[in-house]
Amino acid sequence: MKLKSHFNLDHTLSCGQVFRWGKANGWWYGIVDGSILKVRQDGDELHFTAYPKDVEEAFIKSYFRLDDDLSNILQTINKDVEINKAIRQFSGLRILRQSVWDCLISYVCATNASIAVIENMLQNLSEKFGDEIIVNGKAFFSFPKVKKLAKASINKIKLCKVGYRAQYLSEIAKQVENNPNLLQELRNSDYLELRDELRSLPGVGPKVADCVSLFAFDKLEAFPIDVWIRRVIYQIRGAAIPRTKDGTEKSLTVSEYTELSSFARRHYGMFAGYAQEYLFYYIRSKDR
Repeated sequence: MKLKSHFNLDHTLSCGQVFRWGKANGWWYGIVDGSILKVRQDGDELHFTAYPKDVEEAFIKSYFRLDDDLSNILQTINKDVEINKAIRQFSGLRILRQSVWDCLISYVCATNASIAVIENMLQNLSEKFGDEIIVNGKAFFSFPKVKKLAKASINKIKLCKVGYRAQYLSEIAKQVENNPNLLQELRNSDYLELRDELRSLPGVGPKVADCVSLFAFDKLEAFPIDVWIRRVIYQIRGAAIPRTKDGTEKSLTVSEYTELSSFARRHYGMFAGYAQEYLFYYIRSKDR
């Protein structure tokens, strides 16, 4: 497929917005909507195939948000020194358009966990509650099925090493099983309504709600805050992070989260979510 606009596959799949992609022999492999996608970029050519069923170019364009006017987005969010550095280093990074169910479960698992731990949890859940797909002799597993997860005991879910999150995963799966349209019905909500409605789900706090809003509901103004983003936002504002008497950073409160996220949306505008992902990848890359 010929790319008609700027895109960098490696940046997009390495930046931490999604957890079930891996690279081998120059190809990226990911599990998306029950299919295994195999994708490689050669300059302005994007090569892809899918198993067990083919996917259309339209699906690839939608998933990688190739319909976004990235040049305009980056020009719009280029408001400060830090984001300018991030844009110059990682230009071509695009927000993915993820499945709502996959994204929600992934980010509930992501609470208070490193990327490596999240990936392990999701792999365990998929092996136990997903479907096996064999590609070139290698076993892949689709994302956990709603019905299987809803019927599983808490203890069985805990075997996937998800810890306290098992209760949340079970309750969410049961709610979706009882109302299959529950998540899709939220698409009619504006960003602030959606955020509040998502927070009514078990285990969904402010950051998870913002991540799901951004990555699964096309709310590009959503601006998730974690410890990394908190630090860079204070740096951009020329302010000091709140600290305890012994000098350690204070825990991020809900009120502080709300204030920082509101500032970022005002500062970066309608594409604040893109700014968040560029800043997140940039600051994490500096720490490696």
